[in-house]
Amino acid sequence: MGALGQLGDNLAVGFGAALAPVNLLLGVIGVTLGTAVGVLPGVGPALAISMLLPLTFGLDPVGAFILFGGLYYGAMYGGSTTSILVKMPGEASSVMTALDGFRMTCKGRAGAALATAAIGSFIAGTFATLMLMTLAPVLVEVALTFGPAEYFALMVFALTALAGLSQGTLARGLAAALIGLAIGT
Repeated sequence: MGALGQLGDNLAVGFGAALAPVNLLLGVIGVTLGTAVGVLPGVGPALAISMLLPLTFGLDPVGAFILFGGLYYGAMYGGSTTSILVKMPGEASSVMTALDGFRMTCKGRAGAALATAAIGSFIAGTFATLMLMTLAPVLVEVALTFGPAEYFALMVFALTALAGLSQGTLARGLAAALIGLAIGT
């Protein structure tokens, strides 16, 4: 019951901070900018956040994260708009939306396709956020137990998976993994 009570206390503090008027305004600004960015092909949430990063240096950290969260979720939804209406995904994650959504647009059901994308985006975002809230404390405890041996095993697993899943020969996959490792260190 202690961990559950602590989760409830943390939720109360989080909602108190998130529902402050300035943070609500930053959330609306982030979602609006994110939706506009998501419509543009090739400009994703990562690029938009990196371009907006210098403007947030003067903001409260909570407000900045709310702005970034709104920007990310807005961009993920905005990518579905062009996918559905003109079959041009604004985001890589909107490719499957382009296949079914554009078919609905051709049949005169663009409004239904956009509404379905909006509702699906809301449900998925809410579910992912709830799962992150509940699983993050457990994952933190697991991550804090990692020592050098576990990090080494994790890196070996990642490089082996990369080499095994790469297309072509195993040697090319291993070479790509080693080049990436050399650049990363």
